[in-house]
Amino acid sequence: MNCRRQTRGIALLAILFFVTLLPAYAQKLYVMSLDDYLLNADAITFSVAEIIDARKDNKSLGVVQTGLNNRPRFVVFEKPGMTEIEDLLKNSGLYSAERGLAIRFTVLKISEYTTLFAETGKAEVSIDFFVPYENHYYYITSVFTSAEPDGIGVTYKQTENFVTTLEDALIIFSNQKHEAKPDMAFTKEDLLDPYLVLREPLSMPIMTDKRIKDGYYASYEEFINNQPSISIHCLIDSSYPATVTCGGDVTEAPNLYGYARGNKVYILYHEEFHELMKRNNTFYFNGPSRISGSSEGVAQAYSGSGSSGGLIAPFIGSRRRVSDLFMLDMSTGTARNITGF
Repeated sequence: MNCRRQTRGIALLAILFFVTLLPAYAQKLYVMSLDDYLLNADAITFSVAEIIDARKDNKSLGVVQTGLNNRPRFVVFEKPGMTEIEDLLKNSGLYSAERGLAIRFTVLKISEYTTLFAETGKAEVSIDFFVPYENHYYYITSVFTSAEPDGIGVTYKQTENFVTTLEDALIIFSNQKHEAKPDMAFTKEDLLDPYLVLREPLSMPIMTDKRIKDGYYASYEEFINNQPSISIHCLIDSSYPATVTCGGDVTEAPNLYGYARGNKVYILYHEEFHELMKRNNTFYFNGPSRISGSSEGVAQAYSGSGSSGGLIAPFIGSRRRVSDLFMLDMSTGTARNITGF
């Protein structure tokens, strides 16, 4: 009997201790609500019937840095799961359970870069599109978009930034030719697997072509297809949204991904261009340190031994004020820090 009482007492103390920690834990969250936003339905030509969350990390959307001390806060939706996005589509008149497409999110990511002299935010979205039919999902294509606001207080721009990024992805898909691939049919269980990759990086022209065409990539799709649509002779202002000046005409390129010149490729990351280095069919680049991390935890550090040997050395001579090594995930379009947080 005494043993039982002791056990109950310990359990009660543990519960009380956890409850006292709740306010402190809640303060570490930055809650995002999409209730006050609408998507531009006039520019989107389809409806959504189902949303599938296939993110490897679905605990949060990433990390922002708040307050004078730039304290990290995990970003979470106010409503659980994909409810915020579903409600956003419904409120925008873009949801139809009977006639819509299925969209599969592999990336929903927010990050921030903060130093004494610079502050930029970044939202990234990668979506796979499917035609649902008789308990199967037929793959159409994938779209990656991002947006990078800068200035003072970028954290407070991140919700609008996220909505803009999502809207851009849906508009890009609307402007493409839609043709489902009958040989790429999946079950719901298949699509819930975060390790299911629908883009094949090794067959991408940017990986296989011997010559890289000069020019600026207006989107990630132009990058992987080695098809830049903006002349390399144009003038580019990389602050978001990027602007392009050609022959006196000024246009916006909100999803500018990078550029190529002289068979070298550069990626736009937090408003700076960084040269990509190719090693073992993978692109790497030196990027800015102090990028806010994600809830996946601490990134693995490369020690220079084993399978990672020789990767860091080619990047040490970079002239930019950078210190972290990033790897480009070709299946989604995102960059992952592999030497920092």
